[in-house]
Amino acid sequence: MGTKVLEAEDADMYRIFEIASLAFAKNEPMWDVMWPKHWLDSGRQVGAERMRQIKHTDPHTKYMKAVEEGSGAIMGFAKWNIYDNSLPDLDAIKAVGDFWDNDEEKMYATSMTQLFLEERNAAIKQSDGNLVSLDILTIDPAYQRKGVGDALVKWGTQTADELGVEAIVESSPPGRGLYEKNGYVFVKDVVMRAPGEQWKDRPEAKFAWLIRPKKQ
Repeated sequence: MGTKVLEAEDADMYRIFEIASLAFAKNEPMWDVMWPKHWLDSGRQVGAERMRQIKHTDPHTKYMKAVEEGSGAIMGFAKWNIYDNSLPDLDAIKAVGDFWDNDEEKMYATSMTQLFLEERNAAIKQSDGNLVSLDILTIDPAYQRKGVGDALVKWGTQTADELGVEAIVESSPPGRGLYEKNGYVFVKDVVMRAPGEQWKDRPEAKFAWLIRPKKQ
């Protein structure tokens, strides 16, 4: 069976969020922080609705699904942010909404989000709003090692090449190889720990920062 990459529809968002939850499980501290209780159906319902809202309100965002030809099963997805001569309001990107159990959890999520976005926001500013950013890419564990990730990455890199811009990604350390074989260059590992004594017992989060040079 082959793979088709299509733009996700509203009706796909629960399945898409479920895929992310299955793929990350409880092994990605940053995902746990940003998407509370994502392992529960209630958390997935909320997460899916949040993604629908982003899909409709962020003009830079494209949710792309990888579909198995024949069965039509959604095997994975990617959230691409495409900046085509359009500089977003970077100060507006923060942890908002009533998704956390209390103000402390929301404050922690806000602090970690700011740390997570530092490299990305600097790259967006440096490009003057001409950049392609891979925000999320996950594959259902049942469909891994079938070329699904490659198909989703290639959709974004082709878009970057058509626009003549760089592409960037914050990769989980184990996922780094997928991006390197698609032309991304490893720059550095980034370790995030929220400042403040109240967060000292929280786990650190980390990602590999990679940049794919623009096509010459």
